[in-house]
Amino acid sequence: MTVILLGIFFISVAAMGITRYFELEKWQVSIGLLVLAIVLYLVNITLIQLFIKKRAPDFASSDEVTPGVQAWELTAGLGIVPKWVSWIGLLAISAFTAAVLPWVIGAMNLVFSR
Repeated sequence: MTVILLGIFFISVAAMGITRYFELEKWQVSIGLLVLAIVLYLVNITLIQLFIKKRAPDFASSDEVTPGVQAWELTAGLGIVPKWVSWIGLLAISAFTAAVLPWVIGAMNLVFSR
């Protein structure tokens, strides 16, 4: 949770600086943050699959070992995937939140100000 909150803070500060420096509109920066979130998410998924295939090839499948549990899910918490790969996924959540949160706050302000 701390990584996500710190990520939201730093990404928001960087987005505000980019907005001012390049004189962009809020929606343009939000689109850029959404693209960043998608790219970080795809990189995260790709690296997770890569490390599981490299370090635990027996678990690199989507076959169900037990009902509702796939083989690759059993690798969670075993140190097969490095923590920095997980941080990339958490930063994807931060970028998505930083992109959407101003619009949610604006919509709530519009609804509750009447």
